[in-house]
Amino acid sequence: MAHQVFVFLLVVCLLFSLALLWRLDWFDLQPSSSRGGAKCTTFHRLLKPRCPDDCPACRLASTPSSGGELAPARPWREGKSQRGAPKRVNTEGFACPNPKCPYVGITDDQIHALVGDGKHGRAERIQTFRCQACRTTFSARRHTPLYRLKTPSQQIAVVLSALAEGLDASAAERVFGYRQATITTWLSRAGEHAQTLHERTFLNLWLPHLQLDELRTRLRSANQILWLWLAIDPLTKILPVLELGPRTQTMAHRLIHSLRQILAPGCIPLFTSDGLNVYFYALTAHFGHWLAGSRRGRNVRRWQVEPSLIYGQVKKSYRRRRLVRVSQVMRLGTVFLIGEKLATCESRTRPKSAWLVTHES
Repeated sequence: MAHQVFVFLLVVCLLFSLALLWRLDWFDLQPSSSRGGAKCTTFHRLLKPRCPDDCPACRLASTPSSGGELAPARPWREGKSQRGAPKRVNTEGFACPNPKCPYVGITDDQIHALVGDGKHGRAERIQTFRCQACRTTFSARRHTPLYRLKTPSQQIAVVLSALAEGLDASAAERVFGYRQATITTWLSRAGEHAQTLHERTFLNLWLPHLQLDELRTRLRSANQILWLWLAIDPLTKILPVLELGPRTQTMAHRLIHSLRQILAPGCIPLFTSDGLNVYFYALTAHFGHWLAGSRRGRNVRRWQVEPSLIYGQVKKSYRRRRLVRVSQVMRLGTVFLIGEKLATCESRTRPKSAWLVTHES
């Protein structure tokens, strides 16, 4: 009996020792590079391309609308009477906000029916416009961060400039004397207006290289972890697209769908990212075209990924929170093509990317 207990304890100690050695990474079963400089051979699974039907935004855009296209509005000046005072206030850039008006959203002063209707305000004189077609009056600050604010615009600009330089909202309350809730409201309005300006300005962009990445963030008042999805141009350092949401395939589709809308026709950038495979599915679903064909006597469509699309991944391997290996994976294209394009893009800048440094070494 004592002999059996001794053998049992010996086996338990042996298993515990093997588990401890495995925990300390003494046994490396993964293919690793030798000291002589031989590179490791890692096999990555092939990914199946997707089509626009997998993107929720593309499916929503392809749904036919119930209403037909509206006829172009007739210029108001052609139908109005020649009698009356001439137009003295410049209305270029403003549009009637009434959705039932035939000139809604038209900012051309040669077409819309806007005229000046006096000014209002005590601290600052604000122009008021009136639409002669529907009799709607609105302020020149409509759809701006300054709409219905009593504080002078110069003081608001000073506070927002201080916040942009890194001043905290609580510190701005002590410095400028305005309530923190008021300052937060100004900041939220400015952010929404900046997003609208971004959507109207960043159009028909020609970007040769884009890096896709996501940043992990956590709000102070919430326990939920959010991810900031972004695409960055390494040459100009601009961020054409920003999306905030969970780390899912739907968010990747939304990021690439928004990016596809602002790129110039025919522009297919070189894409690089980390080892997250959802980018591959989103890129293949938005860069390509449909091909008509037949299958079993029926007319079907087949999605063809753009042949000139190049996408590479930089995969990082960590061990005990330390970077031990960096490998490159070509998902679309070849290493020669991506190296050639990166050399062309980075000839204007000093530093080299991780692709060129690893390839040259």
